[in-house]
Order: sequence, then structure tokens, then C-alpha cells
Amino acid sequence: MKNLDKLLSWLQTSEYDGVILGRRDNFKWITEENANAVVTNTEVGVAHLLIEKDGSVTVAADSSDCPRMETEQNALRAKGMLIPWYESFEAHLKDYIGDRTFASDTGIAGTDNVQSELINVRMQLSEKELKRYRKIGQECAGIVEGVAMNARPGQTEQEIADKIRTGCIAKGISPDCVLVGSDERILNYRHPVPTSKKIEKSLMVVLGGEKYGLNISMTRMVYFVPVPEEIKGRMQKTQKIFAAMQNLMKDGMSYQAYFRKAQELYAKEGCSKEWKMHHQGGPTGYGCREFTVTPETKGVIKKNQAYAWNPTIAGTKCEDTTFLADNGVEIFTRTKVWPCSMIETKYGSCSVADILYIKNE
Repeated sequence: MKNLDKLLSWLQTSEYDGVILGRRDNFKWITEENANAVVTNTEVGVAHLLIEKDGSVTVAADSSDCPRMETEQNALRAKGMLIPWYESFEAHLKDYIGDRTFASDTGIAGTDNVQSELINVRMQLSEKELKRYRKIGQECAGIVEGVAMNARPGQTEQEIADKIRTGCIAKGISPDCVLVGSDERILNYRHPVPTSKKIEKSLMVVLGGEKYGLNISMTRMVYFVPVPEEIKGRMQKTQKIFAAMQNLMKDGMSYQAYFRKAQELYAKEGCSKEWKMHHQGGPTGYGCREFTVTPETKGVIKKNQAYAWNPTIAGTKCEDTTFLADNGVEIFTRTKVWPCSMIETKYGSCSVADILYIKNE
């Protein structure tokens, strides 16, 4: 089923005559290929799609962008609605809506903001999206692991980050989140934004990459000296938690029940407060996380969705992007290059990335 059909099915069961999509993530989702941006650091793009119950689609943009969006970024064959740049965009949308009832993903023009409902619609992956995800996962993993395996003491965190970004851009991947930490910064900060600090003994590389609108999240760690016993022990605990979290996922299981189990996993490893120091992840897809799961999150885990869980104990972290299928969990970001351990838990086994030791010559 095409994503437009999914949205139209949702519209048919709703109280709305149509829906307006202006967010860049939703634009990529609904068109399955088109970009809605001039400036790329904004949540909302330059165009809005007006999609009605009868299936008609209009793309509204100002005079700077409407001709281009209608010609070059129009997979849905939408009819263009040019709005003069010097006139009120919202006023034109209100005139278009008239006495009808529209929803939107932003609340524009006084419409109901139904973004949370749209997230639920878009999280179920099609076969096309699944194939794309597998490809993107391998591309991102190849970049991160390649850079990490070739990193050496004396390079700066920023140099490593630049190599990650360059590799992503060459593959058409948007490096939305690149974290690089070394040495004490890995122990002190869960989000080590790269600095000019030179790497000495250890390295953590984190990538949040997007292509086709789909998001990959992953983390890899390297030591250039023998891994200290304390860190080795923490990593083993983090790996156990990660493996159990993958196997705990069951179609229909509530997020609240799942999170309680995750808390129990931390407690069992003797680090019951560590989950409070960093979010644990959640479902992913057209958002880096469609939402971050907390002890109060409502809703249920569903199959045919992507997830990115990231348990962490100070100085260690396990993070990969996965897919919950009928027959279990598939890891999009697993390669045959990076060392992994098969971790056994009472919930099942899972291949988990190890800390890579590179002997410093």
C-alpha cells in the first residue's frame, strides 16, 4: 500500500475533509521521495500539501517555490497553488478550506494538529521502505565503522566527525546527529558533541543519519589501549540489557510494560539508576525517534516497525536500528566487519556490537 493510500484510509475514518502536511518529515513520507526544503534546519518546509478525502492533492507554496515544487518535487502529481510571498500564507489556506474541516501536522490556519495520529499511521513500514531501510542501515554502518576502525590517537574529535559527515554526504545521507567523544568525555557526557580535543585512549562515535526520510541511529566504541576491566564489565552489562530489550519486544506489548522490564534489567545488573541518565530510545522511522519511550508512554509495540533502543551505563552504550518482524528482530546496522558478541538472555539471544580494540603501534 502506498503511503498516500494509508493517509486516505485514515482520512476516511476521521471527521476531517482533508489534511495539510507541511512538515518536512511528513512530506518525504507521503511522497516517498520528494524533499520539502530550501533551508534544511527547519521542521516545516516551504510547501504544504493539501490532501482531501476524495484523493485530490494540492501543493501550496509561495511564488519563490511553487513552480519548482510543482515541476520537480511532485511525485503525487499535485495541482499547484501559488501564493504571493508578500501575502498571508495562512489567509490563503483559510480561504481554500472555507467552511470545511481540515486537520494538519502543525496547526496552521487554525486547523487541528493531528501530528501524533499521523505518526501512528506512518510507522508501519511498507516493503519498499523496508528495502530502503536495509540499504541505508548498511550504508550508515559502513561509514561509521570504517571511520572508527581507521581512527588513531592524535586525531581530533572534530576530524572524526568531519569524516563521518563527508562519508554520509557522499552517499546522499543527511548526517543530522554526529557525536564524537574521547577519553574522559565519554565518561562525563552522554551526548559528547565533537570538540577540538585530541583522541588519546578511547573513542565513541554516534550517528543519526537520514535518507529517503528514514532515520538510522547507531553507536560504536573503540579503545586504543586494552579495555579497562571496569569499562569491560560495564559494557557487558550494557550488552545484556540491549540484547534483552531486543528480545522483549512483542507485538501488542504496551510501552509501559516494556519500560518496566527495561528498568528491571538495569536493576538486575546492579545499576538501577543508570536509565535515568539518558533516554532509552523508542520507535524510529521518519523521525530520529518517532517518540521517546518513557515510563508513562501510552500505546503498544507493533511489528513491521523500526526501533532504535540505546541502553547506556556510564562510559558505555549500545545502539543499533532494528526492525520487529514476524520471526523476530532484524538489525539494519549489523555488518560482518565489526566485532560482535552473541549475548544470551532469558528472553532470547542477540548479536551485539563489542568495543573494538585497536593496538596503538
